[in-house]
Amino acid sequence: MRIVLSFWDGGEGHLARVAHLSTLLHERGDRCLIISSRAKAARVRALAPQADIAEVDNRPEVSRTPQPMPMYSHAFRHAQRRLALGFGDPGFITANTSQMLEVLRAFRPHVVINDYHDTLRTAADAAHVPVVSLAMAHGLRSGPALGSWKRHELVDRPLPECLDSFNRTREGWGLPPYEDERETFEGDLVLIPSCPLLDPVEQSTNSVHVGPIMTPPARPNRRRRRRPLVVSYLAEGNNRPASAYPRALAAMVRAEHDVEFAVLGGERYSRCFRDGDTFLGMVPAQQYLALLDEADLVITHGGTTLVHALERSVPVLCLPWTSSEAAWAVRVEQYGAGLLYPAYYRPLEWRVDDAVHPSIPLAGHWSLQITAAELLHSVRQILDEPGHRSAAADLGEQLSAARNRFDLVDLVRSAGC
Repeated sequence: MRIVLSFWDGGEGHLARVAHLSTLLHERGDRCLIISSRAKAARVRALAPQADIAEVDNRPEVSRTPQPMPMYSHAFRHAQRRLALGFGDPGFITANTSQMLEVLRAFRPHVVINDYHDTLRTAADAAHVPVVSLAMAHGLRSGPALGSWKRHELVDRPLPECLDSFNRTREGWGLPPYEDERETFEGDLVLIPSCPLLDPVEQSTNSVHVGPIMTPPARPNRRRRRRPLVVSYLAEGNNRPASAYPRALAAMVRAEHDVEFAVLGGERYSRCFRDGDTFLGMVPAQQYLALLDEADLVITHGGTTLVHALERSVPVLCLPWTSSEAAWAVRVEQYGAGLLYPAYYRPLEWRVDDAVHPSIPLAGHWSLQITAAELLHSVRQILDEPGHRSAAADLGEQLSAARNRFDLVDLVRSAGC
């Protein structure tokens, strides 16, 4: 079969899932093409050298100075993210969709795999190609609004929408309008890289929990260490606002001598750290999974890294960027497999940002307090209580069962038959 894959290039997890799927499909004899932005093309070639690549940038060029954004950078609705990035421009949506459609018509795929790419669904609809989406259930139309765990804070408050620009494009190709912005990420089949116990919403009829979509853990050869290992992966950058976290983490590393630390991250992190007896250094992304196999605790925003840590029986400390990630963190805390950083239990703040909407306030933790002392307290709370590891192992069994329940290649092919 011929299969097109694309992803939202704001996160490494989206790319990693798509690259891994393309490898599995290639091994079974399918031809894959990955649509990537120019910025991510080299990384795609490194992760999926067997795939063809088409370069189509997937976000507008916004000339204005980026505005301050809340810590939940696209809380409650994707409109908060989309409008801030310029997706309210119908000219860009039409032009970008046209480029995507041109790629599809030239390659003539039997099925499209979409991991949160905003315009791909419309292009696939116009080309009459079935879509398999990779998406967390709480990001879909069939689930509740993003941020549902704080839904009581939404009472009588309007929320911004980013539908008009997409629907003008759909009208041009004779397609029915979207009624909910999350439809852009929904497919004829939805693969959920998690398990039912972690999912904060009920499974819809066209969704399948398939467990983590990447290389499984290396078991049971965990190396014995003198001290516990804490791995930090908080995907700063990628249109996420800067925070106090890197400096707070560096201060915690300097203060805690009975724990070893390793950090996956970019420039925002490296300039804060100095090598030392307990700091193992900045770790490149290609060592990500091997490092998780060694970890005793993972600090994460709560997306792909969360499920990969739990599948390795490693508890998590979550500092979410989005309300959907916070929903995962709440579930993890409910099962005793980790903690949501305590400051997130504060009420949300609501502010107007003219770059997003001139009158509708945006929701988020605009001034989230992150301190070395609170980080260290949470880390120690998890490491010193063995029940967290036990609960993580229980969830790990559920994630492994979801992973082994289905053949991913067969599922993808079933949508294209």
